[in-house]
Amino acid sequence: MPTDEGYEAFVAARRDLLVEERGGGPVVEAAVDRALARCRRGWRRLEREDDVEARVRDQVELELDRPRRRRIALRAVGVLLLVVLAGVLWSLRPQPPAVAEEPNPLPVPWYDGTDLHLADVRVTLPDLGAFVADGDGVIVRRDGEVQRVDADGDVSAYSGSVDFGRDTTDNIPPLDPNDRILQSVDGPSDTTLHLVEMLSSNPEAGTYVRLSETGRRVFLLCTPYSCVTRLVESGARLR
Repeated sequence: MPTDEGYEAFVAARRDLLVEERGGGPVVEAAVDRALARCRRGWRRLEREDDVEARVRDQVELELDRPRRRRIALRAVGVLLLVVLAGVLWSLRPQPPAVAEEPNPLPVPWYDGTDLHLADVRVTLPDLGAFVADGDGVIVRRDGEVQRVDADGDVSAYSGSVDFGRDTTDNIPPLDPNDRILQSVDGPSDTTLHLVEMLSSNPEAGTYVRLSETGRRVFLLCTPYSCVTRLVESGARLR
C-alpha cells in the first residue's frame, strides 16, 4: 500500500538518524520505535496535511519524556495517598474529653463513674482506672496508660512515678454496723473525705441520710469533731 511504502521508506531513511540525534542506546531506540509506530496509523493524512518530520520528532520527544511524566504522576498519587491517609488518621485520633465548668462541692477530686470532678471543672472520662491527686490536677490510669489531667481538664501523657495505692487514715467516723467505708482520702485543713456504702434505713441513720435497703454510696466530709454528708453518688469513688 502507498501508506506502507511511504512509512517504510521514512523509517528506513530516518530511524537511525533520529536515534543518533538523541544519543543512542536501548532507551532511545525503544522511544523512537514507539513514536514511529504511533505515527503509522495516520501516515497518509500526515503526509498530506502536516510536516511529517516535525510530527515524528515531537512524538519521539513525548516518548522520551514519558518515563519522567510517569514518575511525576506516581509521585503525585503517592502524595495524594499520604494526604488521604493523614486525613483518615486525623479523623480517627482520640478526641479530647469533654470539659465543663462546674465547681467541685468536695475538697478533693472524685469520680462518679463517667466524669472526673476537679476543683473547677468536670471532665468526661468513661472507664477511668485508678487516679490520685497531683497538685491542682490528677494522675490517672486510662486506656492502659498513665496520664495527667490538669486543672483545666487537659489530658497529657505522664512518665513520672506514681503510687495509686489507697490512702489510710485514723479519722474514722462512727458508722452503723451495716455500713462500711470503701475509700478515704485526706483533704485540706484537717478534713478527711470518706466514701461510705450505707445500708442503714432507720431514723438513727439521720446523721447521714435515710436510704433504701439496697444501699448507696455517700460522701462523708469529716473534721476531728463531726461529719457531714456532702453528696450522694451511686458509682462514685475517690481513687
